[in-house]
Formats: sequence, structure tokens, C-alpha cells
Amino acid sequence: RPAHIHFSLFGTAFTQRLVTQMYFPNDPLFAYDPILQSVTDESARQRLVAAYDHGLSRPEWSLGYRWDIVLDGPSATWIEEGR
Repeated sequence: RPAHIHFSLFGTAFTQRLVTQMYFPNDPLFAYDPILQSVTDESARQRLVAAYDHGLSRPEWSLGYRWDIVLDGPSATWIEEGR
């Protein structure tokens, strides 16, 4: 599988849970990942890929990426189980 991070967000109750994944750009395994490929809308798939942000990076420490979770509307982040 491509490098990715799972995000699990809870609402006001334990039963209100959103699960999604963030991927890193240009991973050569994208085409082989059944989870990512199950998102058939190309724009929705692209919203799962973070953008490198040099301003957030720290030399010799970490690379910075920017990624938003959008809960509703046409730019909503793809969510496991139901989206």
C-alpha cells in the first residue's frame, strides 16, 4: 500500500465517527491500492493526497504537508463506510 495516515474523528458521541486516509504525493503504488482505487471520482481521490508545503517543513527534522478534511459539500473529503 502507498504511504498513508489514517484519521479517525469523533462527533459528540462515540457512534458519530468519521474515518478517512491521507496519502503523500507521487507515490508509485497509487495505481495498485484497492482502497484508493475504490474512490472512483478522480477529484475526490486527489483530495485524499496531501500537498507538500515547504513553509511547514523544518530542515533536518520534518517535511511539511497541507491537507484539509472537508465535512460536507462538493469538496467533501471521501469517508470510509458510506461516501
